[in-house]
Amino acid sequence: MILGSCSSDREASTQPAATTPTSSTSATTSVPSPARTARLGAAVTAKRLESDPAYAALVAERFDSVTPENAMKWSVARPTATTWDWTGADAAVDFAQRKGLQVRGHTLVWGQPSGNGIPAWLDAMTDPGEFTAAVLDGITTQVGRYRGRVQRWDVVNEPLNPLDGDVHRNVFVERMGPDYIERTLKAARAADPNAELWINENGTEYLPAKAEGLVELVRGLKAQGVPLDGVGLQTHLFVDGPLRAGGISDVVGRLRALGVEVAVTEADVPGGSPNRDAAAQEAMWRQVAQECVSSGCVELTVWGVSDADTWLDDPGLRQTVPFLAAFPVPTRPLLFDENLKPKPAFQAVEDVLAPGG
Repeated sequence: MILGSCSSDREASTQPAATTPTSSTSATTSVPSPARTARLGAAVTAKRLESDPAYAALVAERFDSVTPENAMKWSVARPTATTWDWTGADAAVDFAQRKGLQVRGHTLVWGQPSGNGIPAWLDAMTDPGEFTAAVLDGITTQVGRYRGRVQRWDVVNEPLNPLDGDVHRNVFVERMGPDYIERTLKAARAADPNAELWINENGTEYLPAKAEGLVELVRGLKAQGVPLDGVGLQTHLFVDGPLRAGGISDVVGRLRALGVEVAVTEADVPGGSPNRDAAAQEAMWRQVAQECVSSGCVELTVWGVSDADTWLDDPGLRQTVPFLAAFPVPTRPLLFDENLKPKPAFQAVEDVLAPGG
């Protein structure tokens, strides 16, 4: 997401690397819940899964898949080059297995220097060989640990420039070369041949040039035989005002024609601005779900469970992202309110995802 998937729950501590558990169960499955035409997922906070029974019950009852919000990012999971903290990630994956939910691993390679992006210790590695070894070893370790238990990985997050369709010349390009996307996808495939491998991008629903760049990036990777199974469209709708009709479905259709699955992976719709009252927010959620389903998305994941959890209300983030000032705090962008009660937007999404909806 633009300028960081921030959360006040960093879930970080330092522990020695653990032995990698394995499973013989194949991770790859794209079948949604029988009650829905596409999976409904949520980004979850591992600590709250463990400490709040009502929150855990809501996740288990209302969603088909979970994304550990920050617990798998290297800024949290890999505090140094030689130490890992599996606490939050293990808790989320274990919960999902107990409840029969799927898991989207998020994220392995993210070049954003601020927020929860590239950790400082990796950014400080200026030697290309040392940097490359650390990245590929990290992918092998993390994907291998959850082999057979994480169905899909956002291997590369936000490979394009924030406002156009060019590949972002981030630290991975500078130190691994322009083929870093190919190399990291191949490393993930080797670590778990059965997991789906995805790239994840933002802003395509608003920026036609960025949507074009994403399509061309995927076209090139597929032409080279790079292992790429899916593309995630984050769909953070914090640009005030309505969403252009076809902003999601157009790019979904173009990507699916290239032979990849597509999902909405980080959706939220802030409310409360002059142009986004409760009715407009509900209508936008319905539009997101309709465009996703009608164009063949396999999943719609919401970036948070309840309005009490949203990254958009993080005070530090709001000081650095000027356009969030259009939305008063609290932003209330999700499908359940602060008390874990379903909002009209949730029923709107459920109606669309229902078979025949």
